[in-house]
Amino acid sequence: MEPIRLAVTVDDLFLWKQTRWAPGFSPAVVTRALIDAFRRHRINGVYAFSCTSPCVADPALFRLLDTWIEAGHFVANHTHYHASLNWVAAEQYIDDIEQTESFVGQWMSCSPAKYFRYAMDNWGDSQQKHDRVHRYLVRKGYQTVPITSWFYDTEFLAPHYRASISNDRSAIELVRKRFVQTALQQLSSHVAAARQVFARDFPHIWLIHGTPLAAECLPEILDRFAKAGVTFISLAEAMQDPANSAPAGVITPRFLNQIQKWAHIDGFTLPDCPPAVLLKLEKLYPMPGLSTREMMGSIFGSIAEEVIGNYIPKAY
Repeated sequence: MEPIRLAVTVDDLFLWKQTRWAPGFSPAVVTRALIDAFRRHRINGVYAFSCTSPCVADPALFRLLDTWIEAGHFVANHTHYHASLNWVAAEQYIDDIEQTESFVGQWMSCSPAKYFRYAMDNWGDSQQKHDRVHRYLVRKGYQTVPITSWFYDTEFLAPHYRASISNDRSAIELVRKRFVQTALQQLSSHVAAARQVFARDFPHIWLIHGTPLAAECLPEILDRFAKAGVTFISLAEAMQDPANSAPAGVITPRFLNQIQKWAHIDGFTLPDCPPAVLLKLEKLYPMPGLSTREMMGSIFGSIAEEVIGNYIPKAY
């Protein structure tokens, strides 16, 4: 892997309503584990983009934002319900953004920049809808933060959960190993695609979610990144590059990040996206209602119902 400048970001410290947490894990456990991992690598100022609807049912979760900020990190807007813009009208989505600001404005005010990230990184399925939300964000002083490297980490939730409730330590270790390997492979793949598109290197914005596997594996992932020559930088530094501050010029309902969209414009796709290993892990302790599609469909289908939206599963 060539030297890479990488800004680490975290989405959904609380995950989402209806989430099944593996035994021994909770938002508090995960948040503290992430903070410890960042401290080991002297990574400060990590922005957490978290939907706030889980906090309505459990207001104690808001205290984790105090813990996050006291550790030297920041908070940004990621909507209240975490509904995809593809599921709802622009006006509903804007209301969702405003709800989150009403809940976490006091913590956002501690951050040096006012950042927003689209839920599921879906920037809208029509130009008109996208433009309506974009104009609102600009008017309110938000900078939209893209993702230039992800590794489909939430799609490891179901196999990890099944292995955990089965209390199979070897199966859990297998999922952990594949999680770390996929993080490394996908970063390399995304960086290579970015070079193909832009013919230069620029800072990347990496995403990990607040999952139990993140709590267990982030220390090793960061260690492996550092050994591969990754330099950890601030999100502010990454956002100074036009490759990150300007959106890719394509509107699509598909589940694509910024680099994947630029690759689409250039007529190619990233290899192994989504990773083939996910299909193999689906065979690990299959249980009724606990496949990735069923678990995530239950979570996001419930969100769509709550916002009276039209739930559409991810389209790759």
